[in-house]
Amino acid sequence: MDFKKLSVFLKEAGLPAFRLKQVHDAVYKNFAVSWDQIPSLPAPLRERLKTDFRINSLDIADTLVSKKGDAVKFCFEMKDGLRIESVLLNLLPEKWSLCVSTQAGCPVRCPFCATGKKGLKRNLSPDEITDQFLAAANYLKTTRSHKIASVIFMGMGEPFYNYESVGEAIKTMTDPDRIGLGQRHISVSTAGHVPAIRRFAKDFPQCNLAVSLHACDDTLRNDLVPLNRTYPLSQLAKALTDYIVMTKRRVFVEYVLMDGINNSRSQAARLNSWLRSVAAPKYFTINIITYNRTGGPYRAPAKDRVKVFAGILEEYGFEVTIRKSLGDDIAGACGQLAGK
Repeated sequence: MDFKKLSVFLKEAGLPAFRLKQVHDAVYKNFAVSWDQIPSLPAPLRERLKTDFRINSLDIADTLVSKKGDAVKFCFEMKDGLRIESVLLNLLPEKWSLCVSTQAGCPVRCPFCATGKKGLKRNLSPDEITDQFLAAANYLKTTRSHKIASVIFMGMGEPFYNYESVGEAIKTMTDPDRIGLGQRHISVSTAGHVPAIRRFAKDFPQCNLAVSLHACDDTLRNDLVPLNRTYPLSQLAKALTDYIVMTKRRVFVEYVLMDGINNSRSQAARLNSWLRSVAAPKYFTINIITYNRTGGPYRAPAKDRVKVFAGILEEYGFEVTIRKSLGDDIAGACGQLAGK
């Protein structure tokens, strides 16, 4: 929403300044996505605004709800016809998290990820990122009377390859005069963009950092996370050490477990050694994500194998969670977003 342009329009139309605040509050506090959802504005004014101003830059092309009702996937179409996806996740009773996209496609091209297979189309603007939140918040408000409690920048794209737009979106989401989320309710996931990790520590020290790791030897990680060829594990380790020193914050380690590839005892031992080269175990939470189907040769380990892997890491002294795979039946789980 271009509020500067709207301000000029209202002023030239001789309308009182409070009209701008009415629109601002309706969008950011009440999550209006159409002019008809702002009844405080006179009907003639609403009709005039419909012609020249869009409240939300995204059109909802499709909405899918999982069978259990604990995941809702939105497929958004942008002005240029490209599509992106966001997912609402009901991780705790009445506590919803929104996984947002930052790019159409992704340049990292992890072979087990549906987004990576698309390649990069373009970066999203700050409004296109924020508008995913506003549209999802409107959906929750109108269908369930719930609110979004946290935001995860872990949808389509590598957030740190679109740092400027991501930063502006975070500022909008955490601004108390706009959406007003606390920084600690914002998490940004990176595949290991080393310079941006240090920048993020300075710019947003209270936000959460997650690193999609998946392997702790360069040969395997080069295959699973091609960004490793640019920023190998040695550089990533130094950046994370600097991040922890600067912020005193815990880092969330995302580890997609794939049978016969990265779920052996030796891989768990490598993970232990590498993380300890960065900082003490107390500075990490390891989130184990069982591989979700995206085609190709990969497959998920059996549940007992997942528990064994998690148990080994716990014995090493790490806090470990096995993430629930929400939205698999609507292709909305981790790694499955493709903007279809």
